[in-house]
Parts: sequence; structure tokens; C-alpha cells
Amino acid sequence: MKTVCVLQSIPEAKPGFIVILLYVAFIYGLFWGIDQCLAYLFYGITNEIIMKILNKILWIGCMFLNYKVVKHFLYLVRKQRKRPVIYPVLNISREGMNYYPENKEMEWAKISEIQIIDSVLSVTVDVNPNKDFKLNLSTTDLQKQMTQDRFEKLLKYHYKKEIYIYNTPPSCGCGC
Repeated sequence: MKTVCVLQSIPEAKPGFIVILLYVAFIYGLFWGIDQCLAYLFYGITNEIIMKILNKILWIGCMFLNYKVVKHFLYLVRKQRKRPVIYPVLNISREGMNYYPENKEMEWAKISEIQIIDSVLSVTVDVNPNKDFKLNLSTTDLQKQMTQDRFEKLLKYHYKKEIYIYNTPPSCGCGC
């Protein structure tokens, strides 16, 4: 297959270190606020046994929440340090299409319908429904390679049947 166009995945957006630190500062500020509210609520309790029980319960709860925050903080740091993985998603050639994530290869003649609805490419194969797939074009590097109009023209050039294309117009927010 001689390749005409290969769409690749876009790496997942990762939070920066400053965002991670602001997140941790916000969570610990929230802990402090909750502690102040609980101290105000339980200020009037004079029974020593009840105070010790409440103190232990709150201490265990704070330690559990602290454990969860540190665990999530370390997860975000590991995610930030991991190298992005870019892999091919869709290959378009003269003979047909190849959808890599599910290893589906199909010829143009066997494809019964192609739709692009709100940047979602939907390909239907009547002969073998297991080869049907949907691909969100906004999760690929399509915008870096070409415009969506050029991509539609490329599909129309190779796929001789009609392609259904629909883009929802942007809303003004008025609900009409």
C-alpha cells in the first residue's frame, strides 16, 4: 500500500509542575479550613472522653486524606515526567484505509459509507461489520497536516461514493 496520508495520535496534555504545586497548596488550604470549621463546631464540648474520641477520628481522617493527596501528587509528577507516546491512527492510501488501533484494513470498494459528523469520522463496511470504526479527528494531528476541508477532499478523491459531512454550527448561547 502506498501511503497518501497518515494521521497520528496527539499526546495527552499533562499538567505542569506549577499547576501540581498549586493543586497541593489548595488541598492543604482546604484541610486547614475544614480543621478551623471543626474546631469551631466542637469548641463547646467539655466532656474529655468525647473530645479524645473526636480527636482520634479527625486525626485518622486527616492522615487518610493526606495519604490520598500525596499519592495523587506523586501520580501527577510521574505522569509529567513520562515521555509522550505518539502512534499512527489512520493510514489512507490509494487502495484503502487502515485503522491501526484495532488493526482494521479495508479497501475503498468494500466501504459502504463514510460520514464526518462534528469531526468524528465514521466508516461502515457492509460486508464485514467488525471492520466498522469511529475516529475522533480532534484527537489526531490532522490540523497540523491539513485543514479538515482538504482531508474531506482527499477522502472524496479516493472514495467514489458520496460522503456525508455535517458540522454543527456554533451556538450563540441563546438556546434557539
